Amino acid sequence: MRWYFLFGLIASFVLVIVLFVLMMVALRRNWNHTNRSVLSYFVPLLLVLLFVYLAASQFVPRVFDAVQIVFGQYDSTEVNLSAQDFEYNRIVTGEQVFFYPPSYFENPEPGKYQIYFTERTNYVMKLIYVGETEELTGSPNTLP
Repeated sequence: MRWYFLFGLIASFVLVIVLFVLMMVALRRNWNHTNRSVLSYFVPLLLVLLFVYLAASQFVPRVFDAVQIVFGQYDSTEVNLSAQDFEYNRIVTGEQVFFYPPSYFENPEPGKYQIYFTERTNYVMKLIYVGETEELTGSPNTLP
């Protein structure tokens, strides 16, 4: 799990650097007046918007979550999940969406799970099956 998160952090860093370099090249063309079309004057603006979006939504939250991963301190929650809650590398609960690596679950069992996740990106670091829920067993646990 940590390696997949680290790969995503490196990929987002490389993407932000590439966008920054492309933005500087496009700005240099504008400053030197070597653009060939009118639309190419707006390329730096598009690259700045893309750069800010990717930095704010992917890179910066992953950098802050990397501190949690280094120290092994994750947030946790306990939720009841069905097979429909596991979809496309996501766990969709009523309140939150958690992300996990591909092929982590082949056939998830419905029941109660304890999820350890990063704070900002909701990336699942550990998923523990606790047991069946009361709805699945059919008998509520009541004391006389």
